[in-house]
Amino acid sequence: MSKKFSRNPIKGMDDYFPSDMRVFNYINDKLRNIAELYCYEEYDAPILEAIEIFEAKTSDELVNEQSFIVEKKEGERLILRPEITPQLARMVAKISQEKKKPIRWYSNPRLYRYEQPQRGRKREFYQFNVDILGEDTLYAELEILQIIVDFLTDFGATSDQFQIYFNNRRFVDAICEILLEVPKQKISQIYSILDKADKMEESEFEKYLIDSFESESIIQGIKKLKDTNDLDELLANFDDIPSEFYESKGYQELKKLTRLIEDSEISEYCSFSSGVVRGLDYYTGTVFEVYDMGDENIRAIFGGGRYDDLLSIFSDEEMSGIGFGMGLLMLELFLRTYNLLPEDLEEPDYSKIIYIATLDEEVAPYVFKISNILRDQNISCLIDYRFENLGNQLSKANDLGVMITLIIGPKEMKEKRITIKNMVSEEQKTIETEELIQQINQILSKLS
Repeated sequence: MSKKFSRNPIKGMDDYFPSDMRVFNYINDKLRNIAELYCYEEYDAPILEAIEIFEAKTSDELVNEQSFIVEKKEGERLILRPEITPQLARMVAKISQEKKKPIRWYSNPRLYRYEQPQRGRKREFYQFNVDILGEDTLYAELEILQIIVDFLTDFGATSDQFQIYFNNRRFVDAICEILLEVPKQKISQIYSILDKADKMEESEFEKYLIDSFESESIIQGIKKLKDTNDLDELLANFDDIPSEFYESKGYQELKKLTRLIEDSEISEYCSFSSGVVRGLDYYTGTVFEVYDMGDENIRAIFGGGRYDDLLSIFSDEEMSGIGFGMGLLMLELFLRTYNLLPEDLEEPDYSKIIYIATLDEEVAPYVFKISNILRDQNISCLIDYRFENLGNQLSKANDLGVMITLIIGPKEMKEKRITIKNMVSEEQKTIETEELIQQINQILSKLS
């Protein structure tokens, strides 16, 4: 007996059955429609990429611990892309001279990360990305936040179910350098600690701080950054703040973005959080994470931020950008938590298709002619090739939820006519071929 292989995909990856694809396409289409309302254009890039661009602009942990690396021949290391932003930078650098700014692009790439699979996290996944490049004002931040709000509210989500927590890395830099006097070479370590804080027990977090920093003032300062969701309350915890801090770019940007959010119609969805810093090295200004506020999850769904020098490894041109990547699996879990997906979405909808019941194999050529007429008019049809008992065929059409069935036998073929049956009213009549489309539209109009 030949060897039987496992029917399961490899660990951390999924098969997508038609029912899964219906959910995927429903979610993706809604996101795509919103992105295009804001005039963003779709792009994509190769799944395999030179590893160097990710080593230069993401994080050591992402590349060396969480990525699939391919070395087909010695000296040539490729990576299954763990995210798409460095590829976005490469593509923009290639065409930036002839492209008018700002550049608004979106994508839904398939990505790969070698990490432990868990709820909402796979080794192969789709991530919907939205970015605006070449717009340096904070109105780009506001537009990105508005898109996120539109994405989630279009599914029916409310501010009680999600919040966008925002911060600014230049603001955190100013706190570290001016108020805590952290050596510059140690600031990246603070970002790493804050980014991982939510995944640690309190005792583990405390030990991490003590092992990393000797200064008690720095340790206490990091604790304040971890726990504060009010800007004024955060600053009230520091003594004798110099004017230099209030003049810093990070503080000024954070205050202005807060005002823009308050003046817009999205303030109920957005909150400041000093603990949000994002883990990737290329973020430089505004950062944000979108949180599920329910008791079941209480975790980040996705996030993003501002990057100022991502193009530097491809070009001398300076261009800033801001964007986010939204994992579709995490989004789907969020939507299912709050029952925001339509009922029966996973089941195929046959109500508007035309079912063709065939009474004898000799009518096959005529049936194909009729089906071509339907499809030429963008009307979907399903042909029953069993050529058997009419009752069985009509029963199958009923089970599928079909509203219109065509019955074609030798008599219909000989007379070049068609019997059309309204499956709801059970009325049927025989018509000329030329009347078919008109009769279908009339029945659908009545049933709708």
